[in-house]
This record gives sequence, C-alpha cells and structure tokens, in this order.
Amino acid sequence: MQLQFWLCRFDRITESERISPSDGDHRKNMKKTLALILAGLTVAASALFSSCSTSSEPEDQATAGAVLEKKATEIILQGSTATCDSSHVYVGEDGKISIQGAGTYLISGTLDDGQIYVDCVDAGTVTLILKDANISNNDGACIYIKKTQEAVLTLYEGTTNTLTDGTVYKFDNPEDNEPDGALFSKEDLTINGTGTLVVDGNYSNGIVSKDGLRIASGVIQVDAARHGIKGKDYLVIDGGTITVNALRDGIKSTNYDNQTVGYIAINGGTVNIMSEDEAVQAVSYVSFNGGSVSMNSTNNGIKSDGSINFNGGTVSIDVEDNALNGFSVSKSENCTVTIGGAPYNG
Repeated sequence: MQLQFWLCRFDRITESERISPSDGDHRKNMKKTLALILAGLTVAASALFSSCSTSSEPEDQATAGAVLEKKATEIILQGSTATCDSSHVYVGEDGKISIQGAGTYLISGTLDDGQIYVDCVDAGTVTLILKDANISNNDGACIYIKKTQEAVLTLYEGTTNTLTDGTVYKFDNPEDNEPDGALFSKEDLTINGTGTLVVDGNYSNGIVSKDGLRIASGVIQVDAARHGIKGKDYLVIDGGTITVNALRDGIKSTNYDNQTVGYIAINGGTVNIMSEDEAVQAVSYVSFNGGSVSMNSTNNGIKSDGSINFNGGTVSIDVEDNALNGFSVSKSENCTVTIGGAPYNG
C-alpha cells in the first residue's frame, strides 16, 4: 500500500509540477523533490520485499545452540525410566525409549539399564542432542538407530556424555548378531557438536554405522572389546579430537559390495589410535587429507585392499608388523609421515 501511494504521488507531481528548461529554481526544487520520492520508493520497496520474503537456508544442525535446543523435544532420563511429553516418544517399562518421529530430541539425565531406540518411518532427520546424558545397557546397545532417513548425534557444548554396554547382548532372534556396538546405526550417521562423548563398548564394538559415518566435531573417546569405530560405506573424519583404544581394529570401513565405497578419509581433527590389530583398515582406499593422526598397534598400521594416499596433514605410525599394507601407496610433500619415528618419503 505504501509503495502504491508513492507511485501515485510521483505521477501527480510529474504532471502538475512540470517545468520548462529555462526555469532554473524550479528545476532545482524539482530535483530535490524527485530525490525524496526515489528515497521513499527505495525504503518502501525494501520494507515490502523484506516483509514478504522467507529464508530458504537450512538450519545448521552442527550447532547445538539456543535455537536448536529451543525447537527440541526434551527427553529426561530418570534411572530406570524417562519422561517426555511427545506423542512420537514411547517410554517402555523395560527402560527402552522409542523415538518414532523425525525431529530434534534433547536427551539429558541418567538411564541405568535401557536404550534409546529410533524407529522412524517419517521422512526427515532424527537429531539426538546429548546434554549430560549417561546411558547404560546391560544386554544391548545404548543407542540403536534402526530406521530413519538420516541420523545426527550432537554433543552439547560443555557436557560429557557416556554410553556403556554390557559384555553379553540379548537378541530377540538367537540368530541375530546386530546391533553389535554401544552406539549402533543402520542409517547414515553424523556426529557433531563441541561436547564430549565417552563410549565403552564392552560387548564388541564402540561406534558402528551400517551405512556411512561422518565425524564433524566433538571430543570422542572409545574403548572397545573388538573394533573401535566402524562405518560400512565410509568413515569420514572432518574434525574433532578422537581417541580409540581397541582390542581388534581401531577404525575401519568394510563394504565389499561396491568399489566406490568402503573407504576412510581423514580431512581434519586429531585422531589417536591404539589397537591390537590393524589401526586403520578399509576396502577401497584410505586418504589422509589433513589433521593429525597417531597410531600405535601390535599388528599392522594401515591396511587397504586399494590405495593408501598421504595427501595432507601429519601421520605418525608406530607398529610391530607392517606399517603400510596396501595395493598402492602415494605421498604428497604436503603430508608429513613418520614410521617408527623415522621420516617416510614415499
């Protein structure tokens, strides 16, 4: 409405106050009037388009800030049970908290013997924010993400969160062998945030994704009876501080069905691995593109059925068997590699 008013006003002025080329004073006044009109048009148009426009930028799920917390559904763990006022969350008598709808969930408190179970048929992402959450499960995975379009686990700033499983799992079907990790996802999983996650995988593995696994940030400590961190399709580390102590492989990717997957890429962060088998194992390739990686193993260092690529960052390898076991090995001058303390130049 304001924009229409200015347009109409402009028409009236230009018709009723038209001046001749010889009328200098009138011309100056007219210029001032036109300048004011144009300024008003600019302000009015700006306000109009601003009020009509909506932002199409997706919210950054890597930030566990006030906005993300405000929109979250709160789940408060209370010993053997939990409280939540959402119709998408079901709290069972056995300590199993089932999440059945896409959305963001803020989880805090302590669960003595139970499980966060995600089985969501809705399209969309399930984001679990851990805020001083301590979850134990004596006979199963602490967090089991069975079905969702995509899963995100966010570590809330300034908090320490723990996942601890037992040494024996109970399965509904005796022939089942999954889940087999304290944190287990059958879908693509991203871990981010600036908090801390401590995982004790006493039964088998620490963190497992049966699809892809991406670690964007956070402080993550994993102790595992078998493998530390597994991403079947891929394991990508972009940042964070990660410490792995494993009685088998440290970090690995194991998809043998497709040559384009089953890879590990470390792009940043600090990664420290201690293992009794391979420190790093992948099917397709292993690429070090940035960050700092240190590995210590009583077996092999890096094992790949394909290539091992040192493109950037720093890599320190201290092992008792083969440091590098791959089909091919390449090294860039941008990457600093030491094996047993001695420089490796390729």
